[in-house]
Amino acid sequence: MALQKLSVAWAFIRTLCLIMWTSVRDWLKPSEKDLTEEVILITGGGRGIGRSLALQFAQKQPKHIILWERNETALSNTAKDVQKLGVNCSFMLCDVSSKDQVYAMAKEVQAKFGHVTILVNNAGVVNPGSFLTNEKFEQTLHTNTFAHFWTTRAFLPSMIELNRGHIVTVSSMLGLAGLNRVVDYCTSKFAATGFSEALNLELRDIGVTGVNITTVHPYLVDNAMFAGATTRFPSLFPPVPEEYLSEKILAAVLSNRSVLCVPRLMYFVVLFYCIAPVSAVLAVMKFLQVNKTIDHLHSEQRSGESSHLAKRPSS
Repeated sequence: MALQKLSVAWAFIRTLCLIMWTSVRDWLKPSEKDLTEEVILITGGGRGIGRSLALQFAQKQPKHIILWERNETALSNTAKDVQKLGVNCSFMLCDVSSKDQVYAMAKEVQAKFGHVTILVNNAGVVNPGSFLTNEKFEQTLHTNTFAHFWTTRAFLPSMIELNRGHIVTVSSMLGLAGLNRVVDYCTSKFAATGFSEALNLELRDIGVTGVNITTVHPYLVDNAMFAGATTRFPSLFPPVPEEYLSEKILAAVLSNRSVLCVPRLMYFVVLFYCIAPVSAVLAVMKFLQVNKTIDHLHSEQRSGESSHLAKRPSS
């Protein structure tokens, strides 16, 4: 019994030390890994966060950047902008909600460009509405969740073989705390969060130490996908600019950070959500009018990808 108590006490002390060390490390500038030999694939890479991430990664001069999306014009424009920075960049039309397309495109990527060593699962859609009447629930899950399974299954084996790689899951604060009128979106992001965290543990359990996982939880992002969404005090809680978010994601990748909430205030929001009574959480949400965040989301901008879908890849 005494030994068990000692073990629990030691585990508690070790946890506190790790928390303190992580906090100090985050405030200091950690050593950054070199990306010059990395092959990076970004889903939803033509617009929004994906485009911004491509330009951020390009500043580190990786070996190659590959963009997947369904809008050829957006892909082409982003690829050209990346190439202007002196980085090889290719693109492929791919609907990540289709398992067959993902696997087919993955084979083509590996044949043309070799092993993907950094995978950014970014593509996403949002279809707000009542849970009882929303007809796009499955589409949301396929794009925001299942696509992560398929891309990871396609590219993770080679990362494990090399014991080198990084997978970035762009989740959401709505993958940690639910919100009305986007039940499907919250479900998909909670699932993506759980997938990312569990996969990280599974890799460590089988002894894979060179493949890192980063789960990103951004607050409301200032882009077309969430245009019109707001809260009661937008000056106090402004949307996150895409460029700022992508800078933070790049920094997290360079330092092998496992979890990233943007902005930093969101860590305290998560803590409050976890420890406060449900009645208190609901009262705060009502006061801040969080429950009305989605009410004015522009209908024509609810999707992170356009309806244009080509059957053949292009690069």
